[in-house]
Amino acid sequence: MLKAEFKKKIDAKKSAKHQEIQETLGNGFLGGLGSFMFEFNQAKNKFKGNIGEWSVALILQSFPDTWVIFNNALIPTNLGSLTEIDHLIIGDQGVFLVEVKTWKGSFTAYKDKWKRREGNNWVEVSNSPTSQSMYHQKMFQQWITALIPNLPDAFVFAPVVFPIAKWIGINNCSVPVFQGIPALLQMIVSCSNCLTATQV
Repeated sequence: MLKAEFKKKIDAKKSAKHQEIQETLGNGFLGGLGSFMFEFNQAKNKFKGNIGEWSVALILQSFPDTWVIFNNALIPTNLGSLTEIDHLIIGDQGVFLVEVKTWKGSFTAYKDKWKRREGNNWVEVSNSPTSQSMYHQKMFQQWITALIPNLPDAFVFAPVVFPIAKWIGINNCSVPVFQGIPALLQMIVSCSNCLTATQV
């Protein structure tokens, strides 16, 4: 159910983009070329990324076949726009909206306020990855529970993983934060089953 609804939303967005291209460029050669370029750019963006995200994606492929993984997933927001999630994973143990940060160096966070180490100083980071993940979790939960009723409480998790950071110090953040992929995987497999095969 979840994977079908999510795929339907993605297909509708792609179809709307193709229609917009056709209306702008027409149904002839230019329209076809425009649609081809859109698909080409979509494919290019899908394969774009850095080693940290690719390593996470490869490891996540080891989940059972009953699990579904969407890389660079787009979900709707309250404002009618879309927001991107690095990896959206759907399985018996819930929905995991994984945010991957390939930041190098040392970082600390207290109540979603992040700092990075520069020499002997700690400098504030303007974009909080935990606040971003919390926002993703809220938007996804609002969207999916409106589409599919009777889903369990607390079935959406939005962890942040730092696969290559030197050091991470976290205190009282709104979502789980992990240094390294093994810790992320441990969190996922330790969650209790909360979704039925039909719901997945």
